[in-house]
Amino acid sequence: MAKRMGVKEFREKFTAIAREAREPVIVTNHGEVVGYYTPANRPPAKKMDWEAFKTNARAARRELEERGIDVAARLKELGIEDDAPFDDPWFEGKGEKAPDA
Repeated sequence: MAKRMGVKEFREKFTAIAREAREPVIVTNHGEVVGYYTPANRPPAKKMDWEAFKTNARAARRELEERGIDVAARLKELGIEDDAPFDDPWFEGKGEKAPDA
């Protein structure tokens, strides 16, 4: 969750914020938002648990289909082939190819 702080406090604490912030800071002046600071440092991303992902995806798809929703048809309406998200070698922006679903 983003932290809110006034311009004066932001200016006084900027060095510490720049070094330590892990989430955005909303900068205000007399209660009005005047800017946002988004830190570039992010905690290391966890390795994707593809088995858990595939298990959850299958369960979600089963539930939707039990409700009468044709998932493949809905994806096609959006211009997405059924397995398209897994064809991109830069899936999730990490250069990590997703395994076959």
